[in-house]
Amino acid sequence: MKQTEAAQSAQMNALLRRWVLTLVTFAGFLWAMNLVLATGWATPMRWAWTLAAGAFCVYVLVVLWKALPYNYRVEDGKFFAYFGAGNLLSLLRGWFLAALAGFIVTPHPSGWLSWLPGILYILNGVCDFFDGFLARRTHQVTVMGERLDMSLDGLGVLFASLLLYRYGTLPGWILLVGMARFVFLLAAKLREKLGKHVDELPPSTLRRALAGAQMGFLGGALLPVFTPPATVWAGACFSIPFLLNFGRDLLWMNGIRVLAVTSRPLSIVEQTFYYAGRWLLDWLPLGVRLSIGVMLAAPLWNWWLKAPPSFLTAWTPLGSALVHFQWMRLFYLLGSLSTVLGVVGRGGAVLLLIGIGLQQGILPLGELGKLLVFSAGLLVFSGSGRLALWKPEERWIRRRWGEREHV
Repeated sequence: MKQTEAAQSAQMNALLRRWVLTLVTFAGFLWAMNLVLATGWATPMRWAWTLAAGAFCVYVLVVLWKALPYNYRVEDGKFFAYFGAGNLLSLLRGWFLAALAGFIVTPHPSGWLSWLPGILYILNGVCDFFDGFLARRTHQVTVMGERLDMSLDGLGVLFASLLLYRYGTLPGWILLVGMARFVFLLAAKLREKLGKHVDELPPSTLRRALAGAQMGFLGGALLPVFTPPATVWAGACFSIPFLLNFGRDLLWMNGIRVLAVTSRPLSIVEQTFYYAGRWLLDWLPLGVRLSIGVMLAAPLWNWWLKAPPSFLTAWTPLGSALVHFQWMRLFYLLGSLSTVLGVVGRGGAVLLLIGIGLQQGILPLGELGKLLVFSAGLLVFSGSGRLALWKPEERWIRRRWGEREHV
């Protein structure tokens, strides 16, 4: 028993040393970012960023400190004296979110610095995607990792929503997306305080797909190349399904079942609606894909087989418009081929949305562009449907990386 206590003490001391090392790396990150920002910002603005980012770093370090005693594996209780690859990626997310928090209290950056918020949020999303994968692959899914991950989830969406609203990229309703998780947690706590049961949400691939699509949209919208009205139309396409599903989860937590699977026999009317819905989900995407092909057939013919439009010569500098045009038509071409053929259709829809964003540097959005935004946004959520050649992304959505069983 004494040896066991001594071993546990040694493991905790090792974790404490790693916590101190983490503190040093966070301080080094703040110092390095301060130097980077010095190339484009005055001293007061730079230190305002540093204070806000430093406050978030303190928050992450406090969460990590409190979670250290829980660094044991969920399945068998084995304690680890090191963080593991998954937790290290989660701490890297802390870096990116801290930097993002700093931009909330500072004016809109200009020049190359204007790319930083979007890049930081996208990197946060990449780390969020892979930290759980690495934890499952290395068999180190710990309670500490779950607590650290939960402390960061939702904050990135909130920070990105605040920035998009402050920068004028999206209207005030985007804040509903940013606050959704915290409204849910507050409602759950109030229900518990009132002594009422809080129903646990069932596993849902749709919830994960909506959250992933929302994060991808927010990251793209933060990049300076995308501006209204395309961001507003795309934001509505991505945010409305997300908020509707959030409302459904809120009702479920309160014991109200909406569109829930039931074990009782279905009536004829219910069966009709069920199979009609299944048919629509299978075949509607095919119609959307064909519509995209029709909408883009003439523009792609003109852009690729004829000379570039004469309006490019009116732009100054000429190279800027030409670069926009070349990238726009490339994204349109790849996106249309991908969606129409059903080859990684969701990814092709994302390429089309990027092309639409680039188009605004050359041409107004127009009614065709708005319809294309709606069509591409629909495919991001629905997938390619029937008669698609290759849909590997469906497997990624339905199963978390590192797991062998479906959720």
